[in-house]
Amino acid sequence: MRSLRKDERQLRMMWKVEKNGRTSFLVGTAHFFPFSFRTSFTRLFQEADTVIFEGPLDEQSMQKVVKAGFQGSEDRLLAELDEQTLEKISNALRPSGWSVKLMMALQFGTPLPQNVEVLIKGMRPWMAFFTIYTTYAKQQGWNRSVDMEAYRIAGEMGKEIAFLETIEEQIEVLDSLSLAQIVDFLRRVEHWKTYMSYFVQWYLAGDLEKMGWNPYGFPTRNPLVIERRDKIMYTRMLPYLERGAAAVCLGSPHIVGISRLLQADGYQVGDSDGCN
Repeated sequence: MRSLRKDERQLRMMWKVEKNGRTSFLVGTAHFFPFSFRTSFTRLFQEADTVIFEGPLDEQSMQKVVKAGFQGSEDRLLAELDEQTLEKISNALRPSGWSVKLMMALQFGTPLPQNVEVLIKGMRPWMAFFTIYTTYAKQQGWNRSVDMEAYRIAGEMGKEIAFLETIEEQIEVLDSLSLAQIVDFLRRVEHWKTYMSYFVQWYLAGDLEKMGWNPYGFPTRNPLVIERRDKIMYTRMLPYLERGAAAVCLGSPHIVGISRLLQADGYQVGDSDGCN
């Protein structure tokens, strides 16, 4: 493998899936991350005819998510956060430059926000949470998205691209996130940097056991988001696996459950170092 760029790492969150002489690949992704995996994805997709993702990643679909995030909001999250927590979050985010609202200020002359209440006002709880957390993540250098990078590379290589959920189904999942779990996570803002450090270590090592453990209580780690969707997505990916030469890219928390379902159906799931 050629030497990697400074901002690039080798992808270890990847497994070979085999049955009846048909080979495919299972990849654990992350929505936010500080490193690129371009070389690994390019080599992997040379072995694939079809690249599959959880849900649509095109600009139009992303705009639907943003629009949904502002519909029917009564600022329920703000009502649940005490002044001390709001101040702690504001202090944690302030050095980032308030990326979302700053862009609006520069483009439209709107006032630059001074606190988190202004940043998330009018948002549904899940939209507010992801706005806060992605702003913080970017401040820590997490300027990349593993699944978006894979999606772009697959498109550049002219691969067939398929999705296991509609954007409407994904928005429904976001609406199901526990407000209590979101509030609990936001109250522990002083621990976020430690959580993120562990996540990078585990992801780069391809350590599914530790990735499956959720000591930091991230709001998307609950049965409705993970286990129920594992079964739905597995059923929908089977035709591609039966055909072979598919690369299935799913959020890394889904990999343990999907692997169990594969093995129960007679698939062999093993390391895939040959694509790195």
